[in-house]
Amino acid sequence: MGLTKWIALATFRLMKREIENDLRAALLSNDRRVILLEGARQVGKSYLINRILSEIDCRTVSFDLEKDRGFRRALDTTESFDDFKALLKLKHGVRDGDLLFIDEAQESRKLAGYIKSFKEDWPELRVVLTGSSMNRLFDADTRLPVGRTRSFCLFGFSFSEFVECIHGEEAAAFLRSAPMQIEPSVHEMMLELYDRYLEIGGYPEVVLSAKRGEDFRAVAEEIIFVQEEDFARKEAYDPELFRMSLRAVANHVGSPSKLTQWDTTKYRARQVIQALKSWHLLLEVEVCSLNPERDGFLPKRYLHDIGLVNRFRSIAAPPVSLLNTVAPAARTPLGGLFENAVLINLLSGQSAYAEIGTWKQGSQSSRKVDFVLQKGSHRIPIECKAALRLKQAHTSNVLAYLQAAQQPIGFVVSAAPLEIIERKGHRMVNLPVYLASRQNIETFAEQILL
Repeated sequence: MGLTKWIALATFRLMKREIENDLRAALLSNDRRVILLEGARQVGKSYLINRILSEIDCRTVSFDLEKDRGFRRALDTTESFDDFKALLKLKHGVRDGDLLFIDEAQESRKLAGYIKSFKEDWPELRVVLTGSSMNRLFDADTRLPVGRTRSFCLFGFSFSEFVECIHGEEAAAFLRSAPMQIEPSVHEMMLELYDRYLEIGGYPEVVLSAKRGEDFRAVAEEIIFVQEEDFARKEAYDPELFRMSLRAVANHVGSPSKLTQWDTTKYRARQVIQALKSWHLLLEVEVCSLNPERDGFLPKRYLHDIGLVNRFRSIAAPPVSLLNTVAPAARTPLGGLFENAVLINLLSGQSAYAEIGTWKQGSQSSRKVDFVLQKGSHRIPIECKAALRLKQAHTSNVLAYLQAAQQPIGFVVSAAPLEIIERKGHRMVNLPVYLASRQNIETFAEQILL
């Protein structure tokens, strides 16, 4: 292995994912709910769990249901939880106090039915299940047992994780600190790094490849190919529908999403969209007004990795850059790309069932905000503007929401420098996109409202 490649891999091994502390705390707590770690393929789920398990003082018994087919067959032939418990104890030596880790858990037909019993009938055992399509674990006959699980969702690298891998821990720590003062030179450097993030995306292996100066696009294409094969095999869909769906979302990202954007029947389009959502490959945000009973808006759809948006946009679309794309017509496609990246960073580290809303004043109104977060009793509106300079018009939609919903603070996420704005008794923050994580937004809101 070359020195450059070795250094890049060592950097990744030393990196801590932002979800890691919460996940480790859950594994070490006395709460015996089954932990579910979901996420698309190749975002690092198994690697993350195995690294945490190697660092904690706990005996672990692990199975991969894609690779350990003998164990999967034995599991699926058990007739009851007691039967499964006996299999684990007598054949595999699982003991009270151990941690049971089952990867690709959705490959079993029986495992979902035993989740409730783990907490109630074997509380001495800690259990963590991971998978890329955990919806297949639960079906109409075996629903998710309420109160028996704790869910986490892992995405590719957030921007701060990307920066830590590419540029180092100090720069990443700065991003995570919700700084109130940012020097112009630092602002420009972070926008340059964000341009690279928009191009490369967040798959760990793709980022490491880029760090080593290799052809990261070839690595990304390999990941896409594996996902395509897996999706077609397990969902029994025409492989062409997979790429067609990614392209349909990428070309209309952030806009109201119509089924006519799919070159197939509406019935088949709905099926594929639902499957892609359950595999965490496609993200969907519902559009609501303040009166949901009157809503009938089309949802907005995004991809789970910003690099995929870039790769699947129409080949005729020119490359775009936060810093270097100046012409308004060429900059228009940047808006959806920018919005998709913000959404990924808002969801990063949250539950697989975390929801983010978006708001529209009404069917005849142009007033809307891209995202709405819930923080306690507050609703925080977030408008995305891929602009290098903030104009008063950029804050008008956020202000409209604050007035209509009687909320105290909102955010505009842009490429302009940090600024706190007061208009008509409301406070708004122009937040540089490189700081647009959920944690930073919540921290800024708390500091400003104090």
